[in-house]
Amino acid sequence: MITKLDLILKNLFIGELMSKQFITIKENSYDEFIEKKSTFITHLIRINNEEDAKIFIQKMRKKHYNATHICSCYVIGNNNEITRANDDGEPSGTAGTPMLDILMKNNIKNVCAVVIRYYGGTKLGTGGLVRAYSGGVINALKNSTLVERKNAFEIKIELDYNLNGKIEYEIQKTNFIVNHLDYTDKIVYTIYVIQEEIENFNNWIADITNGKYRILSSNEKQLEFEI
Repeated sequence: MITKLDLILKNLFIGELMSKQFITIKENSYDEFIEKKSTFITHLIRINNEEDAKIFIQKMRKKHYNATHICSCYVIGNNNEITRANDDGEPSGTAGTPMLDILMKNNIKNVCAVVIRYYGGTKLGTGGLVRAYSGGVINALKNSTLVERKNAFEIKIELDYNLNGKIEYEIQKTNFIVNHLDYTDKIVYTIYVIQEEIENFNNWIADITNGKYRILSSNEKQLEFEI
């Protein structure tokens, strides 16, 4: 059942996530609730392309072949290049579109949402349907682990061994991420640096080493951080 508190949480949830750049779910998520004897079952899955979404929606149709409605939506791409919503026989704009609105307002990307309804005999009205279908997506998002994707650089730096202790100590005070260490005649650090911190990193490494380092490579990369 969706309460007034749920609607308040909905507004707070949207506000918290709108400031993020690119958000998706870490793993698939599920929710189920009953509203006026109708059962609403929500599935969220992470997708890479439209074909992934279509396959999953078809899978849900086969699994819940006797459901009254199987409504769906999905959004794909950094700039929401692909968006789709399907009301599956519910009054136009009361199911798939409200579901999609929740994903888009929260900057959720590369996710497919499916809400299955088993009708319980009591009509919900257009407002009730919107709250139920959007509420299912909100609940499933709350049940999931969300991650924010950020643009970053993977930088390989070569250092003398006498600098290793200092680097190990000082890097703990930063947001830079040590991904790997190679030990040969010198030490090679593989470090992840978020795009907006690249200037800070350049200044930091030059200061810490007194300029005694060599950048072997610098490649663009996308990292994901739990929210």
